[in-house]
Amino acid sequence: MIAAPIILLAAVIELVRRRRLREDYALMWLATFSLLFLLSSVLRDTLLEIVAEKMGILYPPAALFVLGFGMMLLIVLQLSIVITRLSRQNQQAAQHIALLKARVRDLEKHAKFIDDPPAIDPPAADPALEPPPEDTQAED
Repeated sequence: MIAAPIILLAAVIELVRRRRLREDYALMWLATFSLLFLLSSVLRDTLLEIVAEKMGILYPPAALFVLGFGMMLLIVLQLSIVITRLSRQNQQAAQHIALLKARVRDLEKHAKFIDDPPAIDPPAADPALEPPPEDTQAED
């Protein structure tokens, strides 16, 4: 039972060193594994028995599992809060990007109109306003 927290503690430290795990999340894991290590080794005969007795657990090593499970629930809750916040930020960013794309599209249309205005066709001749054709055969 002592080896598992030590191995997990070393794994968390290595993940932080390789920048695969942020420090703020690593602190939660380090606290959990440190508590389990202390209760399973150094403070086994004193504090673990007291904690187990206060929790109503007759077998003190079983209290380690209860405490570890409780710590894991706290970590899952904290990570759920982070995921919720990131989802909200992601949705807001997507909406902001859509608005910016629409604005860029409008500006491009406006810039194209200024650079290359559409050709204006001359008005079509109204046949009622045209002079009557000259009679060229009458002169012959």
